[in-house]
Amino acid sequence: MQYQNYQYYNQQQYPPQPQQFNPQYRPPYQPPKPVDPQKLKKQYETRLLRKKSSGLGFYVLAYFLSMNCIVAGLVIFAEISLMLSGDINSFDVESFTSSMMSGPFYHYMSILAAVVSAVVPALIYLKSSKTHISDCIQVKSVKPTMLIAMTAMGMGLAMVANIAADLVTQNFSSLGFEYNLNMDSSSSSVFTNILYVISTAVTPAFAEEFAFRGILMGTLRKYGNSFAIITSAIMFGAMHGNIIQIPFAFILGLIFGYIDCKANSIIPSIIIHFVNNFYSVIMDIMQSQSVVTNHTFYIIYYSLFVAMLVLGVLAFLYIMKKDKNFLSISDTSNIVSLPLKEKISSFFTSAGVIVVVSIFIIETIGTLFIL
Repeated sequence: MQYQNYQYYNQQQYPPQPQQFNPQYRPPYQPPKPVDPQKLKKQYETRLLRKKSSGLGFYVLAYFLSMNCIVAGLVIFAEISLMLSGDINSFDVESFTSSMMSGPFYHYMSILAAVVSAVVPALIYLKSSKTHISDCIQVKSVKPTMLIAMTAMGMGLAMVANIAADLVTQNFSSLGFEYNLNMDSSSSSVFTNILYVISTAVTPAFAEEFAFRGILMGTLRKYGNSFAIITSAIMFGAMHGNIIQIPFAFILGLIFGYIDCKANSIIPSIIIHFVNNFYSVIMDIMQSQSVVTNHTFYIIYYSLFVAMLVLGVLAFLYIMKKDKNFLSISDTSNIVSLPLKEKISSFFTSAGVIVVVSIFIIETIGTLFIL
């Protein structure tokens, strides 16, 4: 009797559980959790934008490295050639660098580097991303009067950007950083100065606009004009790699990008870029080669400065009269519906952009303590 009670008690307390041992057992059906379609769309658009941004980041990196490596390689080659052809012990690197900067060889290097770095990385990017160049770069004709007005307005704004660069320089000087950027490459030779104009005003206007307002901004415009203008301007400013030029180049990048988007053409930014660089080169030649007296130079400089500011205001008023919606820009996108802040965040958190921006930051910090 006790044995039977024990069996009964044992069966009641520890009954068999067939669901743990029966291979035919299936758990009850549980419907899947509902998925938010907006969340899935947002995740997909973010991945799409980061992938495209990463490719563009590596393109800018290739452009930057190829430009600097070509110049550095040619300089090293010239140094080795001169050292081997003469007395190595009497070779002075400082005097060689100074003479080379004001000689034709340096300008040839700059022209070659600008052309190669603009074309080769672009061809590689377009081929790898299966993108046609017409999808990035628009070269529509602009009415001559509007083009002149845009150029005058752009130069007026460039003078404002010069003021911003001067303020940055003064602030760093007050902190103890004497950051003087000496980029004088002028010469007493007319031929060398012509090469100076070509290497500093002509080729950068085409190469940099092709890279930043063409490939970079042109590709990103399908994600929204404001997003494309801001990101390309930040990358354009950061690429210059020194505290003086970064704010100046960033403001110019905003100006160039906005005008190109309004004109739907890369032509205005190329012309404004050329005129701005040409103005700087002419002022540099006049001052360094003592074409005029120091007093006369500053009269000419400030007169042109004020004249371009006034013409810029008049040009802006003319453009506003012709186009009432000039200050508004279409920002619709058929690819992504992300807010502007999330677009910018996705761009700068992509792998390619992180790499190239990190290199730009290292370069900027390095030049801050070297110069």
